[in-house]
Amino acid sequence: MPFERLAGDARAIVHTAVEDEARASGHGSVEAEHLLLALAAHPALLGLGLDRDELVAALAQEEERSLAAVGIAAADFDLPAGHRGPRKPRLAASIKLAIARAVAIAAKRGDRRITAKHLLYGVLDAEQGRVPRALRIAGIDRAELRARI
Repeated sequence: MPFERLAGDARAIVHTAVEDEARASGHGSVEAEHLLLALAAHPALLGLGLDRDELVAALAQEEERSLAAVGIAAADFDLPAGHRGPRKPRLAASIKLAIARAVAIAAKRGDRRITAKHLLYGVLDAEQGRVPRALRIAGIDRAELRARI
């Protein structure tokens, strides 16, 4: 992972995704969805129309739909209250891919540092997974959002 190329704001966002979003949601791994939530709350990106609370609701709805598609009702299970272990959650494939896409976008543009905007591009460029499905549920057009960045 090329973390040394992350600008200060991008480092802070990744740290927030790890420390706040993943742990608070009870995940043992940090996913692209946690990065998206951290990006939605970042001051430099507030004017883009990403509402963190709306995204949380869309992610919950996406999870319910995905579980229902395989015949599972989340309400039937007692889920853990949150990650309370001493270890940091590990970075999962989805966030690693989002960061790699951000690095590629920065390189293509000739930017030496990866910023919050690069990270958002990296998250938005995912074609599959929870993030694109949740964005559709939230009514967010990824192409339109990319154009506003």
